[in-house]
Order: sequence, then structure tokens, then C-alpha cells
Amino acid sequence: MSSPVPPSFSKDRIARTLRRARDFWHGVERGPVFSLLSTPGYRQEPDPDRMVERACEVIRHDAASGAEDVLPTFFPDFGTVSTAALYGGRRIPGRDGGGVHIEPVVRSLRDLEKLAPCAFEQSDYQLAIDLHRRVCERLESDQVFIRTPDFQGPMNTLGLLMDQTDLLCGLYEEPDLILHVLDRITGTLIAFNDRFRRTIGPGKVVGNIWPYTIHPEGCGVAITQDFMPLLGPDLYARFELPLLKKIADHFGGVFIHCCGKYAPHLQNLRSGGFKIWGLEMHWPETRIEEVHAVFGDEIAYVPYVAPTGEKEHPTLDSFVRSLKRRPCARARFWFSATDDQTASMGTLRVAAREGLG
Repeated sequence: MSSPVPPSFSKDRIARTLRRARDFWHGVERGPVFSLLSTPGYRQEPDPDRMVERACEVIRHDAASGAEDVLPTFFPDFGTVSTAALYGGRRIPGRDGGGVHIEPVVRSLRDLEKLAPCAFEQSDYQLAIDLHRRVCERLESDQVFIRTPDFQGPMNTLGLLMDQTDLLCGLYEEPDLILHVLDRITGTLIAFNDRFRRTIGPGKVVGNIWPYTIHPEGCGVAITQDFMPLLGPDLYARFELPLLKKIADHFGGVFIHCCGKYAPHLQNLRSGGFKIWGLEMHWPETRIEEVHAVFGDEIAYVPYVAPTGEKEHPTLDSFVRSLKRRPCARARFWFSATDDQTASMGTLRVAAREGLG
């Protein structure tokens, strides 16, 4: 490759961004982080050639912008079905602005024992590796970072493989079977993510496809726990929490995404015995003050406003101003926005000075 870094992404700029992100997650950097990146509009693009082409355009745009706390990064987003697709299932293309779906492959609890993952070479992980290599070649650089195909947790994955009502009933009817299958799925998730990270290379995997936070090597993995609100605390503690701990212990901790109501699980998460680097919460589904009352300043916070809260807070900066003089305003926050929200990011910085000071 003729150039070690994409144009305008100097080694110093990359090193500075990685250092700042690492300091943030380790609590050395106490102030809020504001990352403004180009919209990765190629996410879930069905044409691989087009995905590579548009990814290069986005990375070049980020390079030219000079924005801080941004890395030259490829987002290999094939939908929320990447972990479920390891076990088969016909993919259903997105339409009318919706995402990619998958047809369940488990028709009854008896089918669970037959679940077996595909070869790594047939997975979205391999596809992500191949496309990342093409992006690097197109940009003539080996300094392009990458995110994982959507890293869904074990229960999320199983919930895409079968009817969710059947799964919830199975927690009562065949708990040992469900536990056994979830444990096998967890082993697969660890193995595939391990191989993905090894193949891509040290330090090049910097988070999940969502949120847009940066997780350098040594700052755990980002994982989705959207099934959490569908379970009571007792069921979550029995069926998912030990597996989340296994993933966290293997990768050095987790950052958790969940856009629903998960406050009832906070005490379980706090006492789970594993490293949690941070939590994402969508107001008013889960409120920052609820999380802060349990975790305090031990973790970082990535807040958003859910559609149910947009009437009261039509913008994130409006929400941030509402935090003024609350104990949670002293926490570590990471705010991410895309270039179509540039104006909002500017007012967000002002709001953060007013509301988080």
C-alpha cells in the first residue's frame, strides 16, 4: 500500500483520538466527548460494490472535515440479523425505510438441539473482513478501522431464531434446554468475534455498528441487550446475565446498548460480577438518573432521546439542559452525531456547558 493512512488522517491524529477515547473509558478524561462523523449512509447497503464505494467516500469526507474524536472506520452493517444468520434463515430485505429481517429457523423447542452455526467463511464476519480489505485497498491504506457486524447478545440471537412467544414460554417449560442452547450460542459468539478480531488485526476493531462511540483495544466490546426489557429481573438474571458475564470476562468488559426500559435490571447488572464500561439509555424509556443512582461515576453514559420523548425534548441539547444541577450531570458522557446534525452538535456543546457544568 502506497500510503500508511487515508489522506488527512495523520498518524498523530489517529493516535490522539485513540488516546482520548481510551482515557475517557478509563475515567482519566472526565469531560464529555463530542464526536461528529460523516453519516455512514451505506449501512445495510445490499450491493457489496456500492458499500465499498460509499464507505470510501465517507472516510474521505471524515478525513477532510478535520473533526476530532473520529477515526477512519468501516461500518459493516448487514442488519441486526448477523448473529442469528450464523444459524441459517432466509433474510428478508428491508423496505419502506425498515431494516433487514430474518425468517426464524426454529419451529418448535425440539428444533433447538439441531441448531448449528455455519462455517466462519460463510458468515457476515468473513464478508466484513473481505469488504474491509477492499476498502483498505481502495484507499491505499492499512490504517482503516472497523466495527463488528451487529453484535447481538445470546438471548437477542435466539429471539431472532424462533418465535419470541415460544421462547418466553420455553423459559418456563424447558428452562434447562434453553440454558443449554444459550450457552452454545454464547460460545459461538465468542469464537466468531475472536476470529474476526484476530483476522482484522490488533487494535483495528473499535466498537459495534451502534452506537458511534469508539472502543479502543483494552476497552471491552459493545453488545446489544434489547431483549432485556422483555424479561423480568429474575429471568434475566438466570438466563442472560451469566452469559453476558462470560462474554465480558473474555473480552475485558462490555458496553451495553439497550433502547428500551431496563431500569428493573440495573441492580442485577451492578452485581453481575463483570466489567461494564458504559451504558446507553434512551430517555424517557430509561432515565440517566435511574442508572446513575445505581452506578454513579463508575461507568460512562451515552444518552439519546427516544421517539416517546421527542415531544418534550425535540433535540438532544434540550434534554441535556434539563440535567442541570442534577447529580448525574457530573457523570462522563459521550455524545455522537453525524454531519447532518452539525448544527445540533454545536448547540449541544453549549447545552453541555450549561447543563453539565
